[in-house]
Amino acid sequence: MTQPSLRATGLGKRYMLDATPLQHLSNALFGRSTGTPFWALQAMDLEIGMGDSLGVIGRNGSGKSTLLQLLMGTLAPSTGSVSVQGRVAGLLELGAGFNPDFTGRENAALNAANLGLSAREIARRMPAIAAFADIGAYIDRPVREYSSGMYSRLAFSVAIHVDADVLIVDEILSVGDSEFQHRCHAWMRQFRARGGTLVFVSQNALEMASICARAIWLDRGKIVAQGPSDEVATAYQAALLGPYKAAETVTTAVGGTAADTARFVQPMRVAVGPFQTQAPQHGAGGARVVGVAWQHPGGDTVQTFDGGEEIELRITVRAETALHRPILGFILRDARGQNLFGDNSFLATAENPPRVAPGEQISAVFRFRFPYLPQGTYQLAPSILEGTQDDHVHLHWMEEAMALRVTESPVEFGLVGVPMIHATLTPCD
Repeated sequence: MTQPSLRATGLGKRYMLDATPLQHLSNALFGRSTGTPFWALQAMDLEIGMGDSLGVIGRNGSGKSTLLQLLMGTLAPSTGSVSVQGRVAGLLELGAGFNPDFTGRENAALNAANLGLSAREIARRMPAIAAFADIGAYIDRPVREYSSGMYSRLAFSVAIHVDADVLIVDEILSVGDSEFQHRCHAWMRQFRARGGTLVFVSQNALEMASICARAIWLDRGKIVAQGPSDEVATAYQAALLGPYKAAETVTTAVGGTAADTARFVQPMRVAVGPFQTQAPQHGAGGARVVGVAWQHPGGDTVQTFDGGEEIELRITVRAETALHRPILGFILRDARGQNLFGDNSFLATAENPPRVAPGEQISAVFRFRFPYLPQGTYQLAPSILEGTQDDHVHLHWMEEAMALRVTESPVEFGLVGVPMIHATLTPCD
């Protein structure tokens, strides 16, 4: 492991339950132990190296928030110690550190100052803080008027603009809308790539595994599993499902008909958002994505369609310089920034690539059966490359060019589902 950014040795936190207010005061002043002891966290040893990412999962009451408060220094340990290298920024309780009578801008300035920024640095970064939070005129309104999502937006925006070496994030992001969550997850991945140290808490094992390389699973204040995040997530989900497996039954009766399996063909509705020309984008230049549309086979543009339906995605590009081997492609991501599926036009044109003169436009049409997705918002990222599958240059890549909103879905578990047509259960001879 690299040099640790965070190290906890023998870390524990004990609370005395059933104690009177006077006994609590006596305990604090004289170190007494009156009451029933409850250990929220017990004898934990932990090291997180510079540039590492650690996910923390567990049920409510498992000790996750207690651990983060101890790492942040906002809670004193009962046993053990914590050492931290570098500047730490954290998002713990919703609205923590915010004065409800101050405006969002004033609270942002105070929080940034508490994290070590000078008045000049705060003034220089405030436009970026306001832009990322994206709460409009509410930035100058008292935060007591904020929704939970606005609190989350502002708190996260402040935390990421203070040049922190270590970022600690509790489940505060769960209250934000899906588009903002997508931006936050994308930023955390970039933070990791730049060498930042991340500690991320979630009850959602898939979310945690998509962001963090390592993970610990807490239960009753103890680490019950640790290792690669995908392995810990799998073990955690298996434990959660364990009590319910005995109750699982197949709802289709023996000898059932297609009518008995209607739940397998429950519709999934997809609403198509507008093409966002000002979406985050990058590339070497020389061509631009100028249009994205979903259409029925044959060319009629649609604003809604169903999961399992045969659909076409059309991406249109305008050349700004001569293109000799253009490749058009796309990726669909979920709200956590995970790549769900995508493709490109390389194989279709590898033997005879089209040449495009400056000023001309070219379109790629991808026809496929759209998979089933859980309810939520998804982002389409179209792109234009020049070269081959293995050796190419990104000319233009749009990160969030079009949103797809799944409003109805039979998918209750996993990232995607299959459009099941029929299922039967019959006796064997």
